[in-house]
Amino acid sequence: MSEPTYRIDRPSVFMHVTPDIAGEVSDELPYGTGVRKLSGPFDAAGHGSYYRCETEYGYCGYLHEKYLNNPDEADGEEPLYPFVVTAPYCDVLIDSLYKYRPIVTLPRGARVYARRERLGADRFFPILHKKRRCFVPSAALRPYKECRTAVSGDEGETLRRRVCDDALSYLGTPYRWGGRTPSGIDCSGLCFTAFFLNGLVLWRDAFADKRYVHEIGETQLLPADLIYFKGHMAMYIGGGEYVHASASAGCVTVNSLHKESLIYRDDLAQKVVCFARSNRL
Repeated sequence: MSEPTYRIDRPSVFMHVTPDIAGEVSDELPYGTGVRKLSGPFDAAGHGSYYRCETEYGYCGYLHEKYLNNPDEADGEEPLYPFVVTAPYCDVLIDSLYKYRPIVTLPRGARVYARRERLGADRFFPILHKKRRCFVPSAALRPYKECRTAVSGDEGETLRRRVCDDALSYLGTPYRWGGRTPSGIDCSGLCFTAFFLNGLVLWRDAFADKRYVHEIGETQLLPADLIYFKGHMAMYIGGGEYVHASASAGCVTVNSLHKESLIYRDDLAQKVVCFARSNRL
């Protein structure tokens, strides 16, 4: 019998490079991320057990056992439809009123599931949280297209702009190694999440993995293309500018490839490895 998929049911959790609570962070998994166990348990010296896990997008690391208690089981009822949180944060409420305290607050990039396929005009939208009917503000969500394999020519330009807009929505967000939420995000996390919000997958590290991207020339750059530097990456947004989560700046910011620009970064210009485009765009 194959290992079940588990859905993260906390606002976000950290996956580690080693089975150790003090180990280096490899990724932050927002609510709704699917993972499956690969091996374990591994004892963490009095801190419980860890399992080596793989995310639905193929990234591996170690998760504490307490995060793996929500198997994604079919219940035989009507299908569930995915929606993604696009507001910086979104409260999950027990009823369709603002007067209740939130059960949990979800970050942008979290994925929720509902029995309704469309949002409609209601202020609140019913979702399932731990198999209970709860409510979130409709304005905080948009329908989620899971794992797009191709994008039509007519849709491509619109999608590119939305990917850029999603990346720019993190402007000012603090830099956090391994982060993927408005509380903190790193360079590959920013690019990965902007694509993932739109049903497209990149590799979660700052190198041009040919399974996901192909190299292009600088003159071919279009919005939502990628710039890989040595140990760093950014998203091109047009006009010679790119958005990135910068450890030296301490936050998500915009810089330019053009020397005459006030936001030109010579230190990065000297470290460009390649320019690349998603294999899906």
